[in-house]
Amino acid sequence: MTISKNKMIDLEKRTIDEYKIDSLILMENAGMGIYREINQYNSYTIVCGKGNNGGDGLVIARHLILNGKLVEVFVLGDKMTKEFAKNLEILEKLTEINYIEDENDFDGLVESMEVNEVTLDAIFGIGLNRPLNDFYKKLINLINAHGNYIIAVDIPSGMDADTGDEYGACLGANITYAISDIKDGQLLNSKVGELKKIYIGIVRYLDE
Repeated sequence: MTISKNKMIDLEKRTIDEYKIDSLILMENAGMGIYREINQYNSYTIVCGKGNNGGDGLVIARHLILNGKLVEVFVLGDKMTKEFAKNLEILEKLTEINYIEDENDFDGLVESMEVNEVTLDAIFGIGLNRPLNDFYKKLINLINAHGNYIIAVDIPSGMDADTGDEYGACLGANITYAISDIKDGQLLNSKVGELKKIYIGIVRYLDE
C-alpha cells in the first residue's frame, strides 16, 4: 500500500496537532530508525538541506557520531525550519559543519564523497514541487557521479512524491528509506533503488 504526498502531510499534521506528538519527536524517530538500518558502515558524507528532510539527516549524523563513526556533514539552502535549527544547534557541539554557499564549495563535497563509504541524501523531502535551478541540478549530478553508496532519506532529491517525475535532475539511490509510508511516486521511478519503510509513530485513522 502506498500513500499520496497530501495524505502523508495530513497524517503528520494530525499527529502533531491533535495528538500532541511533537514534530521533534517524529524527527528523532525517523533519524534513529534510519541510523539503526545503516550503522554497519564506517564513514559517511551527509548532505542536508535546511528543511525537515535535512533535519532527519542531522539526527542520523548525530547518532552515527555518538557511535564512533566518521561523519562529514554538508549543509546548504536558505530558510531553515525550527526543527532543523534545533538539531543543527545540537550537532554543532559535536562536529564541524561544512556549509555549501555556492558551486565553489562543491570541491570539498566531492572529495568527501569519494573517500567515504556512504553518501546520504537529505536535501529535499516529499514537498518538492518545482523544477530545480542549475545549482541543485549540478549538485545532484555530482552526488550521482561521486557517491560510492547512496542512501536517500524518505525520497531521492529531485523526485516528485506522487508521480515519480523528475524536476530536472534526480538522485539515483542504492536504497531509499521511506519515512512512515511508501509514497505513490516511489513505485514509478527506479531511482529509488531498494525501498524500505521506517516506522516513526504517525497516528493513523482507526479505519485504516
